Amino acid sequence: MNRDFYGFYTWIFVTLALPYVPVVLPFFPSRFAGFNLTGWAWITMLMVCIYYFFKKPDSEFPVKYWIPWVIYLFVYLLFEMSFFGVQLSLQYVLPVFVGIVASGFRYGKEEFHWLFKRFMVLSFLMFVMFMLDYFVESFHTAHWATSSIFITIPAAVLIGLYFMTKKIKFLLFYGALFLVPFLNVTRMALLVFVVIFIAHFANYRILSKATYSVLGVLMLLAVFYSKEFQEKTFYEGEGALTDLSINYYEDSNGVNTSGRRGFYRHFEKGLRQSPVWGNGPRADYYVMRSFTGLNDAHNDYLSVRYNYGYVGLALLLYAFGGSFLSVYRRYRYYKREKEAYGVLIASTTLVLFFAFMMFMYTDNILKYTIFFPNIFFAMIGMVFAKPKEAS
Repeated sequence: MNRDFYGFYTWIFVTLALPYVPVVLPFFPSRFAGFNLTGWAWITMLMVCIYYFFKKPDSEFPVKYWIPWVIYLFVYLLFEMSFFGVQLSLQYVLPVFVGIVASGFRYGKEEFHWLFKRFMVLSFLMFVMFMLDYFVESFHTAHWATSSIFITIPAAVLIGLYFMTKKIKFLLFYGALFLVPFLNVTRMALLVFVVIFIAHFANYRILSKATYSVLGVLMLLAVFYSKEFQEKTFYEGEGALTDLSINYYEDSNGVNTSGRRGFYRHFEKGLRQSPVWGNGPRADYYVMRSFTGLNDAHNDYLSVRYNYGYVGLALLLYAFGGSFLSVYRRYRYYKREKEAYGVLIASTTLVLFFAFMMFMYTDNILKYTIFFPNIFFAMIGMVFAKPKEAS
Protein backbone atom coordinates (compact mmCIF):
# COMPACT_ATOMS: atom_id res chain seq x y z
CA MET A 1 0.00 0.00 0.00
CA ASN A 2 1.29 3.45 -0.98
CA ARG A 3 0.73 4.78 2.55
CA ASP A 4 2.85 7.93 2.23
CA PHE A 5 1.07 8.90 -0.99
CA TYR A 6 -2.36 8.67 0.63
CA GLY A 7 -1.20 10.51 3.72
CA PHE A 8 0.36 13.40 1.79
CA TYR A 9 -2.61 14.00 -0.50
CA THR A 10 -5.08 13.62 2.33
CA TRP A 11 -3.36 16.56 3.99
CA ILE A 12 -3.60 18.59 0.77
CA PHE A 13 -7.36 18.02 0.76
CA VAL A 14 -7.70 18.65 4.51
CA THR A 15 -5.84 21.96 4.35
CA LEU A 16 -7.93 23.02 1.35
CA ALA A 17 -11.13 22.22 3.27
CA LEU A 18 -10.06 23.74 6.60
CA PRO A 19 -11.11 27.37 5.87
CA TYR A 20 -14.65 26.12 5.15
CA VAL A 21 -15.07 24.28 8.46
CA PRO A 22 -16.96 27.18 10.15
CA VAL A 23 -19.62 26.86 7.44
CA VAL A 24 -20.46 23.37 8.68
CA LEU A 25 -19.55 23.97 12.33
CA PRO A 26 -20.53 27.57 13.16
CA PHE A 27 -19.14 27.24 16.69
CA PHE A 28 -15.67 26.47 15.34
CA PRO A 29 -13.37 29.48 15.92
CA SER A 30 -12.13 31.21 12.78
CA ARG A 31 -8.84 32.34 14.36
CA PHE A 32 -6.19 30.75 16.59
CA ALA A 33 -3.16 32.54 18.07
CA GLY A 34 -3.36 35.41 15.61
CA PHE A 35 -3.78 33.31 12.45
CA ASN A 36 -7.02 32.63 10.61
CA LEU A 37 -7.83 29.13 9.35
CA THR A 38 -6.31 29.86 5.95
CA GLY A 39 -3.06 30.78 7.67
CA TRP A 40 -3.06 27.63 9.77
CA ALA A 41 -3.86 25.59 6.66
CA TRP A 42 -0.74 26.65 4.75
CA ILE A 43 1.44 26.42 7.88
CA THR A 44 0.17 22.86 8.42
CA MET A 45 0.92 21.96 4.82
CA LEU A 46 4.43 23.33 5.19
CA MET A 47 5.02 21.03 8.18
CA VAL A 48 3.57 18.10 6.23
CA CYS A 49 5.95 18.79 3.33
CA ILE A 50 8.96 18.90 5.64
CA TYR A 51 7.95 15.57 7.17
CA TYR A 52 7.49 13.76 3.84
CA PHE A 53 10.52 15.39 2.26
CA PHE A 54 12.84 13.88 4.86
CA LYS A 55 10.93 10.60 4.82
CA LYS A 56 11.02 10.28 1.01
CA PRO A 57 13.74 12.62 -0.27
CA ASP A 58 13.82 11.30 -3.88
CA SER A 59 12.36 13.79 -6.35
CA GLU A 60 11.95 14.21 -10.10
CA PHE A 61 10.63 17.79 -9.91
CA PRO A 62 12.37 20.33 -12.23
CA VAL A 63 13.67 22.18 -9.19
CA LYS A 64 16.67 23.63 -11.05
CA TYR A 65 14.45 26.36 -12.49
CA TRP A 66 13.17 27.35 -9.06
CA ILE A 67 16.44 27.33 -7.11
CA PRO A 68 17.50 30.87 -8.22
CA TRP A 69 14.11 32.29 -7.18
CA VAL A 70 14.15 30.50 -3.81
CA ILE A 71 17.75 31.55 -3.07
CA TYR A 72 16.94 35.15 -3.97
CA LEU A 73 13.97 35.16 -1.57
CA PHE A 74 15.93 33.98 1.43
CA VAL A 75 19.12 35.90 0.73
CA TYR A 76 16.97 39.03 0.60
CA LEU A 77 15.72 38.21 4.10
CA LEU A 78 19.29 38.51 5.38
CA PHE A 79 19.19 42.19 4.46
CA GLU A 80 15.48 42.92 5.04
CA MET A 81 14.37 40.60 7.86
CA SER A 82 10.78 40.97 9.07
CA PHE A 83 7.96 38.75 10.28
CA PHE A 84 5.82 39.54 7.24
CA GLY A 85 8.81 39.03 4.95
CA VAL A 86 9.47 35.55 6.36
CA GLN A 87 5.79 34.69 6.08
CA LEU A 88 5.62 35.81 2.46
CA SER A 89 8.80 33.91 1.54
CA LEU A 90 7.49 30.69 3.07
CA GLN A 91 4.18 31.10 1.26
CA TYR A 92 5.98 31.58 -2.04
CA VAL A 93 8.21 28.54 -1.47
CA LEU A 94 5.57 26.14 -0.12
CA PRO A 95 4.05 25.14 -3.52
CA VAL A 96 7.52 24.35 -4.88
CA PHE A 97 8.07 22.17 -1.82
CA VAL A 98 4.74 20.45 -2.52
CA GLY A 99 5.81 19.73 -6.10
CA ILE A 100 9.14 18.28 -4.96
CA VAL A 101 7.45 15.90 -2.51
CA ALA A 102 4.67 14.97 -4.97
CA SER A 103 7.19 14.00 -7.65
CA GLY A 104 8.77 11.47 -5.28
CA PHE A 105 5.72 9.21 -5.17
CA ARG A 106 4.80 6.48 -7.65
CA TYR A 107 1.51 6.83 -9.50
CA GLY A 108 -0.58 4.13 -11.08
CA LYS A 109 -4.23 3.64 -12.03
CA GLU A 110 -5.28 3.10 -8.41
CA GLU A 111 -3.61 6.29 -7.21
CA PHE A 112 -4.97 8.46 -10.03
CA HIS A 113 -8.51 7.17 -9.51
CA TRP A 114 -8.27 7.77 -5.76
CA LEU A 115 -7.10 11.33 -6.36
CA PHE A 116 -9.75 12.04 -8.99
CA LYS A 117 -12.66 10.78 -6.88
CA ARG A 118 -11.71 12.75 -3.79
CA PHE A 119 -10.82 15.85 -5.73
CA MET A 120 -14.15 15.84 -7.53
CA VAL A 121 -16.11 15.15 -4.33
CA LEU A 122 -14.42 18.13 -2.70
CA SER A 123 -15.14 20.26 -5.77
CA PHE A 124 -18.78 19.15 -5.74
CA LEU A 125 -19.16 20.02 -2.05
CA MET A 126 -17.65 23.44 -2.70
CA PHE A 127 -20.08 23.88 -5.59
CA VAL A 128 -23.02 22.95 -3.34
CA MET A 129 -21.89 25.39 -0.64
CA PHE A 130 -21.65 28.13 -3.22
CA MET A 131 -25.16 27.44 -4.51
CA LEU A 132 -26.56 27.45 -0.98
CA ASP A 133 -24.77 30.72 -0.29
CA TYR A 134 -26.09 32.22 -3.52
CA PHE A 135 -29.72 31.13 -3.27
CA VAL A 136 -30.34 30.70 0.47
CA GLU A 137 -30.31 34.00 2.32
CA SER A 138 -29.52 32.50 5.74
CA PHE A 139 -26.55 30.50 4.43
CA HIS A 140 -23.29 32.41 4.20
CA THR A 141 -19.64 31.58 3.75
CA ALA A 142 -16.53 33.41 2.61
CA HIS A 143 -13.65 32.60 0.25
CA TRP A 144 -15.69 32.75 -2.95
CA ALA A 145 -13.08 34.74 -4.82
CA THR A 146 -10.44 32.11 -4.02
CA SER A 147 -12.99 29.33 -4.57
CA SER A 148 -13.58 30.61 -8.10
CA ILE A 149 -9.83 30.39 -8.63
CA PHE A 150 -9.60 26.88 -7.19
CA ILE A 151 -12.57 25.60 -9.20
CA THR A 152 -10.65 26.18 -12.45
CA ILE A 153 -8.40 23.20 -11.60
CA PRO A 154 -11.13 20.53 -11.56
CA ALA A 155 -12.64 22.30 -14.58
CA ALA A 156 -9.36 21.80 -16.47
CA VAL A 157 -9.23 18.13 -15.47
CA LEU A 158 -12.83 17.61 -16.60
CA ILE A 159 -12.25 19.28 -19.97
CA GLY A 160 -9.16 17.12 -20.45
CA LEU A 161 -11.22 14.01 -19.73
CA TYR A 162 -13.90 15.19 -22.12
CA PHE A 163 -11.46 15.70 -24.99
CA MET A 164 -9.83 12.32 -24.34
CA THR A 165 -13.02 10.27 -23.86
CA LYS A 166 -15.77 12.38 -25.51
CA LYS A 167 -18.04 11.50 -22.56
CA ILE A 168 -20.60 14.25 -22.20
CA LYS A 169 -20.83 13.87 -18.40
CA PHE A 170 -17.42 15.53 -18.02
CA LEU A 171 -18.52 18.49 -20.14
CA LEU A 172 -21.71 18.84 -18.08
CA PHE A 173 -19.76 18.85 -14.81
CA TYR A 174 -17.47 21.50 -16.29
CA GLY A 175 -20.56 23.53 -17.18
CA ALA A 176 -21.87 23.23 -13.62
CA LEU A 177 -18.56 24.46 -12.17
CA PHE A 178 -18.66 27.35 -14.65
CA LEU A 179 -21.69 28.65 -12.71
CA VAL A 180 -19.47 29.50 -9.73
CA PRO A 181 -17.45 32.29 -11.38
CA PHE A 182 -20.45 33.22 -13.56
CA LEU A 183 -22.88 33.80 -10.70
CA ASN A 184 -20.14 35.25 -8.53
CA VAL A 185 -19.03 37.44 -11.48
CA THR A 186 -15.35 36.62 -10.91
CA ARG A 187 -14.15 38.10 -14.17
CA MET A 188 -10.67 36.63 -14.54
CA ALA A 189 -11.92 33.19 -13.49
CA LEU A 190 -14.55 33.41 -16.23
CA LEU A 191 -11.86 34.20 -18.79
CA VAL A 192 -9.69 31.36 -17.48
CA PHE A 193 -12.60 28.92 -17.84
CA VAL A 194 -12.91 29.87 -21.50
CA VAL A 195 -9.14 29.70 -22.09
CA ILE A 196 -9.12 26.20 -20.57
CA PHE A 197 -11.94 25.23 -22.93
CA ILE A 198 -10.18 26.63 -26.00
CA ALA A 199 -6.50 25.94 -25.32
CA HIS A 200 -6.48 22.61 -23.46
CA PHE A 201 -3.58 20.50 -24.72
CA ALA A 202 -5.66 17.32 -24.62
CA ASN A 203 -7.42 18.66 -27.71
CA TYR A 204 -4.61 18.70 -30.26
CA ARG A 205 -6.57 18.32 -33.50
CA ILE A 206 -6.57 21.57 -35.46
CA LEU A 207 -10.16 21.32 -36.73
CA SER A 208 -11.44 20.44 -33.28
CA LYS A 209 -9.50 23.34 -31.73
CA ALA A 210 -11.00 25.74 -34.28
CA THR A 211 -14.52 24.51 -33.51
CA TYR A 212 -14.11 24.81 -29.75
CA SER A 213 -12.45 28.20 -30.18
CA VAL A 214 -15.60 29.48 -31.85
CA LEU A 215 -17.71 28.02 -29.03
CA GLY A 216 -15.38 29.61 -26.49
CA VAL A 217 -15.74 33.04 -28.08
CA LEU A 218 -19.52 32.64 -28.02
CA MET A 219 -19.28 31.77 -24.31
CA LEU A 220 -17.28 34.92 -23.68
CA LEU A 221 -19.75 37.09 -25.55
CA ALA A 222 -22.69 35.55 -23.66
CA VAL A 223 -20.95 36.25 -20.36
CA PHE A 224 -19.88 39.76 -21.33
CA TYR A 225 -23.37 40.87 -22.28
CA SER A 226 -25.04 39.24 -19.28
CA LYS A 227 -26.72 41.70 -16.91
CA GLU A 228 -24.57 40.66 -13.92
CA PHE A 229 -21.27 41.07 -15.78
CA GLN A 230 -22.25 44.42 -17.26
CA GLU A 231 -23.33 45.81 -13.90
CA LYS A 232 -20.13 44.74 -12.14
CA THR A 233 -17.79 45.78 -14.95
CA PHE A 234 -19.17 49.20 -15.88
CA TYR A 235 -20.09 51.99 -13.48
CA GLU A 236 -23.02 52.96 -15.67
CA GLY A 237 -24.26 49.37 -15.78
CA GLU A 238 -23.50 48.75 -19.43
CA GLY A 239 -20.65 48.99 -21.89
CA ALA A 240 -19.04 47.57 -25.02
CA LEU A 241 -16.03 45.37 -25.66
CA THR A 242 -14.15 48.38 -26.99
CA ASP A 243 -14.42 50.01 -23.57
CA LEU A 244 -12.18 47.35 -22.02
CA SER A 245 -8.42 47.67 -21.68
CA ILE A 246 -5.77 45.07 -20.93
CA ASN A 247 -4.14 47.59 -18.57
CA TYR A 248 -6.67 48.09 -15.80
CA TYR A 249 -4.55 50.85 -14.24
CA GLU A 250 -5.32 53.34 -17.00
CA ASP A 251 -8.42 55.49 -17.02
CA SER A 252 -10.78 53.86 -19.46
CA ASN A 253 -14.43 54.52 -20.16
CA GLY A 254 -15.97 53.95 -16.74
CA VAL A 255 -14.69 50.41 -16.21
CA ASN A 256 -14.93 49.17 -12.63
CA THR A 257 -11.60 47.63 -11.60
CA SER A 258 -12.71 47.07 -7.97
CA GLY A 259 -10.33 49.77 -6.78
CA ARG A 260 -7.24 48.49 -8.57
CA ARG A 261 -6.94 51.55 -10.79
CA GLY A 262 -6.25 53.68 -7.73
CA PHE A 263 -3.58 51.35 -6.33
CA TYR A 264 -0.86 51.97 -8.85
CA ARG A 265 -0.18 55.63 -8.05
CA HIS A 266 0.74 54.63 -4.49
CA PHE A 267 3.38 52.25 -5.83
CA GLU A 268 4.90 54.53 -8.48
CA LYS A 269 7.40 56.25 -6.18
CA GLY A 270 8.86 52.99 -4.83
CA LEU A 271 8.98 51.45 -8.30
CA ARG A 272 10.99 54.41 -9.56
CA GLN A 273 13.31 54.54 -6.56
CA SER A 274 14.30 50.86 -6.59
CA PRO A 275 13.44 49.28 -9.94
CA VAL A 276 16.19 46.62 -10.02
CA TRP A 277 16.22 45.09 -6.53
CA GLY A 278 12.87 46.22 -5.21
CA ASN A 279 11.95 47.61 -1.80
CA GLY A 280 12.14 44.47 0.32
CA PRO A 281 9.95 41.46 1.18
CA ARG A 282 6.37 42.53 1.86
CA ALA A 283 7.05 46.22 1.31
CA ASP A 284 3.82 46.23 -0.73
CA TYR A 285 1.86 45.47 2.46
CA TYR A 286 2.94 48.73 4.08
CA VAL A 287 2.06 50.67 0.94
CA MET A 288 -1.43 49.16 0.87
CA ARG A 289 -2.04 49.76 4.57
CA SER A 290 -1.04 53.41 4.15
CA PHE A 291 -4.21 54.18 2.20
CA THR A 292 -6.64 51.26 2.57
CA GLY A 293 -7.58 48.40 4.85
CA LEU A 294 -6.54 45.85 2.21
CA ASN A 295 -3.32 43.87 2.60
CA ASP A 296 -2.50 43.10 -1.04
CA ALA A 297 -2.29 44.86 -4.38
CA HIS A 298 -4.22 42.12 -6.22
CA ASN A 299 -1.55 41.86 -8.88
CA ASP A 300 1.36 39.47 -8.28
CA TYR A 301 3.42 41.03 -11.05
CA LEU A 302 3.14 44.41 -9.35
CA SER A 303 3.79 42.98 -5.87
CA VAL A 304 6.84 40.94 -6.90
CA ARG A 305 8.25 43.84 -8.88
CA TYR A 306 7.73 46.27 -5.98
CA ASN A 307 9.12 43.89 -3.35
CA TYR A 308 11.89 42.16 -5.31
CA GLY A 309 12.48 44.38 -8.34
CA TYR A 310 12.98 43.37 -11.93
CA VAL A 311 15.56 40.81 -10.78
CA GLY A 312 13.02 38.97 -8.66
CA LEU A 313 10.32 39.14 -11.33
CA ALA A 314 12.75 37.85 -13.97
CA LEU A 315 13.75 34.89 -11.76
CA LEU A 316 10.12 34.02 -11.11
CA LEU A 317 9.19 34.18 -14.81
CA TYR A 318 12.29 32.12 -15.65
CA ALA A 319 11.11 29.45 -13.21
CA PHE A 320 7.64 29.34 -14.75
CA GLY A 321 8.99 29.35 -18.30
CA GLY A 322 11.53 26.59 -17.69
CA SER A 323 8.94 24.46 -15.89
CA PHE A 324 6.42 24.93 -18.70
CA LEU A 325 8.91 23.78 -21.34
CA SER A 326 9.89 20.79 -19.20
CA VAL A 327 6.26 19.76 -18.76
CA TYR A 328 5.68 20.24 -22.49
CA ARG A 329 8.52 17.84 -23.30
CA ARG A 330 7.01 15.27 -20.96
CA TYR A 331 3.59 15.84 -22.54
CA ARG A 332 5.00 15.06 -25.98
CA TYR A 333 6.62 11.92 -24.60
CA TYR A 334 3.37 10.70 -23.01
CA LYS A 335 1.45 11.45 -26.19
CA ARG A 336 3.99 9.57 -28.29
CA GLU A 337 3.90 6.58 -25.92
CA LYS A 338 0.08 6.76 -25.71
CA GLU A 339 0.14 6.87 -21.90
CA ALA A 340 -3.37 8.13 -21.15
CA TYR A 341 -2.87 9.19 -17.53
CA GLY A 342 0.36 10.94 -18.40
CA VAL A 343 -1.30 12.81 -21.27
CA LEU A 344 -4.21 13.87 -19.04
CA ILE A 345 -2.02 15.20 -16.22
CA ALA A 346 0.56 16.85 -18.49
CA SER A 347 -1.99 18.45 -20.85
CA THR A 348 -4.03 19.76 -17.92
CA THR A 349 -0.94 21.09 -16.17
CA LEU A 350 0.14 22.92 -19.32
CA VAL A 351 -3.13 24.81 -19.67
CA LEU A 352 -3.10 25.59 -15.95
CA PHE A 353 0.18 27.44 -16.48
CA PHE A 354 -1.89 29.90 -18.53
CA ALA A 355 -4.45 30.08 -15.73
CA PHE A 356 -1.77 30.74 -13.11
CA MET A 357 -0.17 33.55 -15.11
CA MET A 358 -3.57 35.13 -15.77
CA PHE A 359 -4.62 35.03 -12.12
CA MET A 360 -1.32 36.63 -11.17
CA TYR A 361 -2.43 39.75 -13.06
CA THR A 362 -5.64 40.30 -11.08
CA ASP A 363 -4.96 38.62 -7.77
CA ASN A 364 -2.36 37.35 -5.29
CA ILE A 365 -2.47 33.73 -6.33
CA LEU A 366 1.18 33.19 -5.36
CA LYS A 367 0.03 33.56 -1.75
CA TYR A 368 -3.14 31.47 -2.16
CA THR A 369 -1.16 28.32 -1.56
CA ILE A 370 -3.94 25.95 -0.48
CA PHE A 371 -6.50 27.15 -3.03
CA PHE A 372 -4.47 26.75 -6.23
CA PRO A 373 -0.64 26.66 -6.14
CA ASN A 374 -0.29 23.57 -3.92
CA ILE A 375 -2.47 21.44 -6.19
CA PHE A 376 -0.98 22.91 -9.36
CA PHE A 377 2.59 22.21 -8.27
CA ALA A 378 1.60 18.74 -7.11
CA MET A 379 0.38 18.14 -10.67
CA ILE A 380 3.74 19.31 -12.01
CA GLY A 381 5.31 16.77 -9.66
CA MET A 382 3.01 14.03 -11.00
CA VAL A 383 4.13 14.79 -14.54
CA PHE A 384 7.73 13.96 -13.66
CA ALA A 385 7.15 11.14 -11.18
CA LYS A 386 8.15 7.64 -12.12
CA PRO A 387 5.25 5.26 -12.83
CA LYS A 388 4.24 2.86 -10.07
CA GLU A 389 5.36 -0.15 -12.10
CA ALA A 390 8.95 1.11 -12.07
CA SER A 391 9.23 1.00 -8.30
